Amino acid sequence: MISTRSCIKFRDIAKMLAPSTNLRTFGRLFNLRQEKAHFPFAALTSVNDLSQPRLPTDHSQWHSELSGVQQSPAEMDKMIAEAQSMFAKAGCANMGDYLRAYLLLDVDILYQATQEWRRHLKRLIGLDFVGAEKFTISSLAYTAGLKHMEKNQRLGNFFPNNDQLYRLLRQGMRG
Repeated sequence: MISTRSCIKFRDIAKMLAPSTNLRTFGRLFNLRQEKAHFPFAALTSVNDLSQPRLPTDHSQWHSELSGVQQSPAEMDKMIAEAQSMFAKAGCANMGDYLRAYLLLDVDILYQATQEWRRHLKRLIGLDFVGAEKFTISSLAYTAGLKHMEKNQRLGNFFPNNDQLYRLLRQGMRG
């Protein structure tokens, strides 16, 4: 998390998602129309590379060390074609313009998927994680457990041997 002096907090969405979930799968989880784009991070070796007038076509410059997944040549060609199409549609003059469009798209996907997630949690357990200021899976699970106990208010709900509470807490554990 990064905080500013004016109390604005920037949090990493990865801390709220399952370990294997990335922005691409998070967007797909909520059937978003727009998918995360691709960027040739291996092609950036200096700031001067941002002034390149076009995207690279060499497959080695599109491999992502973050995902660790090797794609087939056909998948790489499709990925590069999608990126070049976005480059043209966004009216990019160079790789720096494309990086800006790529990052803005990431923010848009994150916003849309997060809002869908908020609505889904509100329907499912009656909890808005922003309003409750719970920003981790563990804190959401704990708060959901408290809401469950409060709702049912029956003997045994406040003891650690309650199987429903234990299941909620266990599913929320990370690490």
